[in-house]
Amino acid sequence: MFEPRRGDRTIGQAGGVGLRIVLIMASLAIVAGAISWFLVSGQSDQAVLNRKASEICEYGLLQALAHLKDNPSWSGYLPRADYEEGWYTATAKPRKSGDTSFLDVESAGHIGAVSRKQGCVLRLTDSGWVRQSIK
Repeated sequence: MFEPRRGDRTIGQAGGVGLRIVLIMASLAIVAGAISWFLVSGQSDQAVLNRKASEICEYGLLQALAHLKDNPSWSGYLPRADYEEGWYTATAKPRKSGDTSFLDVESAGHIGAVSRKQGCVLRLTDSGWVRQSIK
């Protein structure tokens, strides 16, 4: 009978290697697409948390300045306070430089695992505290 020579292909074997290559390439494309989607999704979530932490921090700083307006001799610590989905703390630390009195006011805002800090330096004048600089 007739037997195929070495190197001859039968009908079922002709597309086997090509089909396997196409399936491997398709699988790699799906995996690469999934990785890209997860990375982009994680970055946008992180950007939202960073923005919210900054907003919470700024609110805490405004609360500290409002507390200082009500009580100009205040220095110390505002305890943890919840705001929106996170929380903040604030501190006011006095210091002197020569004859000039300064107050370092700092707030920290937290949401999830993200934290942001913001502050300002106030200088005491005859009319009260005046913003010297922003940290």
